[in-house]
Amino acid sequence: MKKHLSLLLLLIFAGKAGSCQLKDIDKIQKQLPLITDSIKYVDALNRLGMLMYEKNIDNSFYYAKLARAISTRLKYKQGEADALNVIGIVYDLRGNLQLSLRYYNDAYNHYLVLRDSANIVQTLMNIALVFNERKEDKKAIEALKQALARGAGLKKDSIISLLYCNYLLLYPDSVSENLARIYLDRARRIATKYKDERVLLVTDQVQANIYLKNGKREQGIMQLQKAAAEGIALDVNYVTLDILKSLGDLFILTDSTKAIYYYKQGLAISELKGYHFYGKVFGKSLYNIYKQNNLREAQGYSSKLLELYEAEEVFNNTSGLDYIDYAIKDQQIEALTTRAENRYTLMLVFGFLLLLTGLSVGIFYRLYRLKRRHNETLEELNRTVQLRNQKLEVDHEFNNRLVSILAHDFRQPLGSLKTLATVLKDADAFTHEELMMLVETMERSSDIALEIFENILQWIKQQLSGFSYSPVALPLRELIDEALQPFAIIARENKITLINNVDSNIHIDADKELVQFIHRNFIHNAIKFSPENSCITITGFGAPDEVTVCVQDEGKGISPEKLPGIFNFKIDLKYSSEKEKGAGVALMICSDFIDKMNGRIWVENNKGKGASFCYALPVIQKSSKRTISNTPVAANALPDL
Repeated sequence: MKKHLSLLLLLIFAGKAGSCQLKDIDKIQKQLPLITDSIKYVDALNRLGMLMYEKNIDNSFYYAKLARAISTRLKYKQGEADALNVIGIVYDLRGNLQLSLRYYNDAYNHYLVLRDSANIVQTLMNIALVFNERKEDKKAIEALKQALARGAGLKKDSIISLLYCNYLLLYPDSVSENLARIYLDRARRIATKYKDERVLLVTDQVQANIYLKNGKREQGIMQLQKAAAEGIALDVNYVTLDILKSLGDLFILTDSTKAIYYYKQGLAISELKGYHFYGKVFGKSLYNIYKQNNLREAQGYSSKLLELYEAEEVFNNTSGLDYIDYAIKDQQIEALTTRAENRYTLMLVFGFLLLLTGLSVGIFYRLYRLKRRHNETLEELNRTVQLRNQKLEVDHEFNNRLVSILAHDFRQPLGSLKTLATVLKDADAFTHEELMMLVETMERSSDIALEIFENILQWIKQQLSGFSYSPVALPLRELIDEALQPFAIIARENKITLINNVDSNIHIDADKELVQFIHRNFIHNAIKFSPENSCITITGFGAPDEVTVCVQDEGKGISPEKLPGIFNFKIDLKYSSEKEKGAGVALMICSDFIDKMNGRIWVENNKGKGASFCYALPVIQKSSKRTISNTPVAANALPDL
């Protein structure tokens, strides 16, 4: 039978009962939406998971799963270990001892790496409790002894008081009477020191067991009845249920009426709180009593038991966790198997990176050949047509900035690939599923890079043969989503939130490659000049004659002296940093693109903080079309960094 799962980590961190515990839960739930620090948010989730398992075990499971997911993403090992421990408690209470043992063991291994002595002792105690439930007493006693040995030098001796109580409750015969008295006295002193009513309640139960062991039945029963009443008053459910079960078992042979009374009292608490394990324990006891002389009552409890088993099966099947069945002694074998799988996955990843590198070399070789061909054309024009010097200068500037537009649009997806490759160097820290997710992310990033390259290559071919502006209706929100994709990783690294507030019904009449370059440039600049934990918001407004798009950041804004000439290619602006210089030249290119599409572009400082870069394009009728043919694009139509 389960022994005192209420004496887990909750007591160490909370140390409160009843209404105080409820106040803590309410306080944390109210504070949770206001927490901006991710680490503190995870700690709050884990604390809620610990505090709520006696009140609502499903909520405890929800908070622990959420804390674990966030901790894994943040690589916050302490938060992940605490979440694993809470999930172990949930499965333990639900009666799934195999999964419970797995999560306790995973938490224990995490705490070993962290050198968290207090939690190492606590998880060893949890593991011992599970072994006890599985009737593996030898392993349980060994785990308890390890916990006592490790806990000898702990400053937080509240953990040791729990350990003493569990040891005396689970295996009283393995401890001499004198040593049992010493352990009990120490536990009471520690509980009194911390004013821990729960542990004091359990020490009363231990004392009652000692009375019973020594033949003092009446004293033992009175001590248990007193402890049960106090447990109900304090709303300490699991300790109370264990005491009620002990009382029922004491009267089962001498006074079945009293036994039924205690069993029914325990069953009522179990059903109210949703404690399936104890629901089955009390239900079976009542069924065994009534099946002898009251079949109708026995049938009712058999139905309750059936419902409990069905509910437990549904929970186990829908919890979303599907782990292989293993024991602690198989941990090293499983680790070796997992490492081999990770190495195989790593080989696939490096193979993919090698292929991607080859593709990148091919792409840049094509660009190099294109640049060399264009240089040859310019040199021949310079030799044969001296009168076209001005045009040659324009073409020369176009040639110099050709690589710049590629660098501007390729920087984000290639930077993302580099970041992911760096992460993959520590492959042993990831599971197979996590590595596959990284591979998929790299695949998406490379697809974006290749798509951008193909689009820009087609656009460059158009420029070399003459620019023809043929606006088409484009869904604005989809354009913004596409432009945001290359910046997702760098935004997440800088803790910047990208928000697309464009209505899905708005369409814009434009050249896709021109307007997407403007979107990417506005977003890139906003990220460069945005602080951590800020937002970048993209909005779009439709009107009968034009559509307006704005990219708003929360940075320092733009100094008043730079505002008038920020889009002017002719003005020699003074830049305070390389960031500003790169952003300024690209903005001049954007202005040129907007001019070619008969629109307007501007920038303004927000009332609060940051700046808004905006442009507006006219709504063009289907028959209208602006064409500039057989004329190469001016050099200032290409971006620089």
